[in-house]
Amino acid sequence: MARRRRKVLVHRSVSRCLSWALALGALSIAATPAHAQGGVRPPATRVDSADALSTALDAEDKGELKKAAVAYREVLQRALIPGNSDGDKVALSLLGLERVWAELGMRDSIIPVAQRVVQLRPTDPVARSIQLRALVSIGRDDEARIAFTSWRRAAGNDGAPFREYARLLLQQGRAQAADSVLGEAGRLLGAGGALSGEVAQLHVALGRWHAAAMAFREALRDEPYLETAAMFALNRAPAPTRDSIRTVLLAEPALLAPRRLLSALELAWGEPRRAWFALASVKSDDSTSAAWRAFGERAELAQSWLVARDAWSAVLEKRGDLEAQQRAAQAALNAGDAAGALQLTSRKGPGTDVVRARALLPIEIAALGELGRASEAQQRIDASGPLLDETARSAMARPLVSAYLRAGDLARAKAAVKGTDLEDDDETAGWLALYDGDLATARKRLVRAATQRGELVDALGILARTRVDQSPGLGAAFLALARRDSAGAAARFIALSDSVGPAAPALLSMAARLSPKAGAMTLWDRIIATWAKSPEAAEALLASARALLAAGDKAGATTRFETLLVDYPTSALAPQARRELERMKGQVPPATH
Repeated sequence: MARRRRKVLVHRSVSRCLSWALALGALSIAATPAHAQGGVRPPATRVDSADALSTALDAEDKGELKKAAVAYREVLQRALIPGNSDGDKVALSLLGLERVWAELGMRDSIIPVAQRVVQLRPTDPVARSIQLRALVSIGRDDEARIAFTSWRRAAGNDGAPFREYARLLLQQGRAQAADSVLGEAGRLLGAGGALSGEVAQLHVALGRWHAAAMAFREALRDEPYLETAAMFALNRAPAPTRDSIRTVLLAEPALLAPRRLLSALELAWGEPRRAWFALASVKSDDSTSAAWRAFGERAELAQSWLVARDAWSAVLEKRGDLEAQQRAAQAALNAGDAAGALQLTSRKGPGTDVVRARALLPIEIAALGELGRASEAQQRIDASGPLLDETARSAMARPLVSAYLRAGDLARAKAAVKGTDLEDDDETAGWLALYDGDLATARKRLVRAATQRGELVDALGILARTRVDQSPGLGAAFLALARRDSAGAAARFIALSDSVGPAAPALLSMAARLSPKAGAMTLWDRIIATWAKSPEAAEALLASARALLAAGDKAGATTRFETLLVDYPTSALAPQARRELERMKGQVPPATH
């Protein structure tokens, strides 16, 4: 009952919008001089009809449904006056009666009223739709078929009867019956294009994905608003059938609508590179540039930075605007392509020197920092000083500090922080203290950091396991990580492990993650053998088991997975070990994409 009422309310709200729109149109007609209306209509009748309609709508709003039904009947009766019928009022009153009677549980009461209107107005689309909708909804299938046939004959070559009947049948899950109706439309009207949207939905309901893609491609030619519906429909296609959809939507000529649809599907299927390929080959024009821009924004949201870089670079080539240049460079930087980001920021383009410096210089400084060119970064800031206000200069501090740390110059990194907002930033102050070996300050400041990046979690894990307040060696190990010197950092962590007591397995675990496979296996074995009760032992078992599995040693991997499950049943890693075992035994099918 609650579900039926929700459906009624939704239908009521939709048709109410139509009712008010038609009412406003009718009232505007009533206000038009008689000679401009193409005929003389009695003013009194128009005013009375409008009053009756207002009464009906007000009563319906107040929930006085029986009163509303009486008023709608009055509106309908006046709208059907021979020689002076009013199609707008007929539609308003019929829709109103359908709503109130459905809410009163009297849906079938609309049928004789709609039939009477059809007798007087054989081609009235609202009356025909309401009649067919009511008959299908209450299961009077034979009468529904007769009503459809009558409408089809009255409509001539119009595909509306086929479209409405097929849609109603599909809503009831009667795909085969809808298939029959649309097949008949194709034979009688040659209506593949006119009804291709309905045909596409039918193919989706029947699991005919290749045919559905072909029908949607056809439909998008004349009905581009179906693109969203097509995306949601085809997105459900099973992975083995997706290549057939790609073949259809990639077919020549390379039209924007089907390629944009395929691009949206590829993103939803987790294939951002294919998504961009679908759009990149479309002929470049203003519409294509808008599609590239929209794709770039979606790629950024999905954090697919390489394809976002390519999309914004294409927009930049076409439009040459500063926003595209900035976003392309930022995407390149986020993707780890610092050299590409630097090249993009150096391109000439529109905008004053001040505007361009504020938009591009932070990215340029960050890119130079990633490349270890801290001195160049400082020179660029100094050279651009006159173009930057205090806010802009402050924004340069973080990438400049990162640049100095990437170069291993801790002293200059500290100097770059002075006088900026970064002095009050817990994360920056905590990292600088850690790099300096001041573990007490690092412990206090990093625990208050706003972010929870992986490297921060690792650092906090180690700091929590040692009570030492000063350790220049540990600071040097983390500074080596900041310089991207993985081998040097791993060697320092291993060397320190003998002198940090309970923190030793944490340091060895960190070193294992930074080491090549052979060296990592030695460290994992050491943790398992020496610190079996430590939290890192379960991690070592899982990581080493996966390494053995990747090397083809299934027996060794199985032993370690089982050891983790038996000895560490409450570990957060136990479910992963269990799943790995089940996958090895074939109990879990491989994931599909």
